[in-house]
Amino acid sequence: MRNEIFENKEFNILSRSIDNASKCCVIEVCDDCFKVKLEEFNKYETDESVELFSMTKKGQLYFETIIKEVNNDILSIWFPITYKYLQRREYSRIQSDKTILLNNGEQEITARIIDISAGGMKLSVKEQLKLLTEYNIKIEIENRLIESIFEPIRIEVIQDEFVVSGRFKNLSNYDRVAMVQYCFRRQIENNNK
Repeated sequence: MRNEIFENKEFNILSRSIDNASKCCVIEVCDDCFKVKLEEFNKYETDESVELFSMTKKGQLYFETIIKEVNNDILSIWFPITYKYLQRREYSRIQSDKTILLNNGEQEITARIIDISAGGMKLSVKEQLKLLTEYNIKIEIENRLIESIFEPIRIEVIQDEFVVSGRFKNLSNYDRVAMVQYCFRRQIENNNK
């Protein structure tokens, strides 16, 4: 796994506080740790537990580790003891059964979420949506209301319902990080059952 940690490699880094979610870039690889420069300056502490993930050729690499040292926006991070390759997708996708409303400016359409990620979602609806059309949505994730635009990119008919896969547009970085963290935690919980 150490061959996946090299200079200029980008990672997403999450602490237990959603406000500390950020991107970082490896600037140095040492014998027992590696150093990253944070894209946005956030408050991290020595001995704090963090989660890091990044896309690789083998899939999405995920690991938890501890911060060795903090020097402003440079973190020294211990190499992890264990790691996982979670999936080949850029964002973790989790099952869901939430109901949401889609609004295209003319009508509101009720849909059931089949699965969701920070990049998009798959829905089940009774009426056909239009491809590449923008639908305003609001999703509640862990007591947080996330607003975005959903754009269908694939539609299938299964029995008497339409299964619609699409992507999020105009999702703020803060909301995307909240979605990434939510999906990762749910995926890890599901894997540990």
